[in-house]
Amino acid sequence: MSDISFSQEGKTISIVVNCHSESPIYEESELLKAHADSTFYKTYVKKELLLGILESINDTVVEIKNGEANPSEYRHEFAEVKDAVVSIKIANDKMSAKAQIEMPWGGKIASVDTIKKECKYKGLSFGLKRSKVEALLENSFDAHPGEIFEAVIAVGKDPKHGKNAYFKPLVELFSEKIRKPTEMEGGKVDLKDLGDIETVKPGERIFQKISLTVGVDGRNVLGEVIPATPGKDAKLEVSSGTTVDPSDHNVLLANKEGLARLIDNRMEVDDVYTLVELTPKQGHVKFNGSVIVLGDVSPEMKIIASGDVLIAGFVESASIRCRGELTVLSGVSGKALDEPFDDRKNNCLLESGNRVNVSFANHVDIVTKRDVFVHKQISHCNVVAASIVVGKGQIPRGKIIGGHYFISKYIEVGHLGAPSDTVTHISMNRTYDVFKQKEKHFWDQVEQLQLKLEKWHVKLSSLVQEDQKVAVKFEIAQLENIITKNINYRKTLIQRRREYMENVVIKVNHSLYGGLNFRFGSKVITNEARKGPSIVRLDEYQLVIEPKN
Repeated sequence: MSDISFSQEGKTISIVVNCHSESPIYEESELLKAHADSTFYKTYVKKELLLGILESINDTVVEIKNGEANPSEYRHEFAEVKDAVVSIKIANDKMSAKAQIEMPWGGKIASVDTIKKECKYKGLSFGLKRSKVEALLENSFDAHPGEIFEAVIAVGKDPKHGKNAYFKPLVELFSEKIRKPTEMEGGKVDLKDLGDIETVKPGERIFQKISLTVGVDGRNVLGEVIPATPGKDAKLEVSSGTTVDPSDHNVLLANKEGLARLIDNRMEVDDVYTLVELTPKQGHVKFNGSVIVLGDVSPEMKIIASGDVLIAGFVESASIRCRGELTVLSGVSGKALDEPFDDRKNNCLLESGNRVNVSFANHVDIVTKRDVFVHKQISHCNVVAASIVVGKGQIPRGKIIGGHYFISKYIEVGHLGAPSDTVTHISMNRTYDVFKQKEKHFWDQVEQLQLKLEKWHVKLSSLVQEDQKVAVKFEIAQLENIITKNINYRKTLIQRRREYMENVVIKVNHSLYGGLNFRFGSKVITNEARKGPSIVRLDEYQLVIEPKN
């Protein structure tokens, strides 16, 4: 029978050693083994006490062996019973909480109730998932004493922010219809078959405002409300051709017959002027509304319209200008001017306050506030636009050959250039130049203000009377404040310009040829060799042509 045993009083486990003249000099490993072999093997050994216990036992044994003491029983605290320790850690953003369980040393195991109690103590009152708590407890079922397990047991609820008010047409817009031509047998489309040109009638519901939503508040795990951000409102604008529906103030009615046309978030009802063709016999057209030409437009003819313009036929060396969307279904062609003037390079002009859509274009000046869409090919044109896409479908395969292009942000095309290395100039600086002009404006102001500031400082140095100095110092402080604001405005513009240019890109889906000159900001690059699918963009302030993945 071993001379080492253990006893329990409350949560304290004591070691009991029967010391006598036959007792050995004990080592630490023997005490630990005795504990491991006892019924208290799961309790926590206080290792910081081991050295003192071992020395006391062995001193007692030596004294007995030397006859200096009688056999005795040595008893000392050795281990303790520890219940499972549950701690709750709440994330910095208070949107989640983890439970950590340190397994018991012979004591009570953790339970759902103990975890709930600790959550309550920590103030956790929302988002506690019983299933996650039970899963954590199940994972720790066969764990060793002192082993630590951790898992997320509570998750807050993010707010659902409100949606902005928006508008939707209640009638089919003709500008959308022409971008979805009639499908024929075999899946082909007839770009000239537009079906009936339907006009809206007085009293017809044509435009609706969808009201903003306020959103739904969220809540963190402490139960604190996270307010939702309401959507932004938008004003339903009434035009000369519309009126508010008396039964629904979020709906516009047409107040006359005409062609419904959407300009940004405003609905117009245009009068429609329809011609079979436009030749010298009909004369030039200047119309307050939308113009539809079912046939061709002859050379040197002019159209000026406040609405959309649709030409179902061919345009040759004519001038078409409108505030709305401009569409030519059968293509446009002109000739290069012998003497270019005022940014004009060709004798054919398409100018739009919205978009331009053409089947193909050759030697045409195209100026548009927004985008240019070309179905097939654009060659030797002079284009100013926000973006240009040449080709149909999700991966455009059209061609750009020759010409000058002054674009804000985006070009996508199948073939850029030609096998003969036709010279093509592309500048993506339309918006960049606007930024630079604004930056220059602020810097010019700073320079002028600094000259004034220098004069005030000269004046201050010549003054003697204190009241005069105070007045001048006030003027100096005012000027310095304005200078600082202008410098900060300029810095903000510079940062916005750099961020904008990082997203400016040219995508070539098939072939990129030689003879292409690209300008992005102050960076210029010339492509001299044929390449496959490519991307042209700025990378760390360097203009690069890289393979398109």
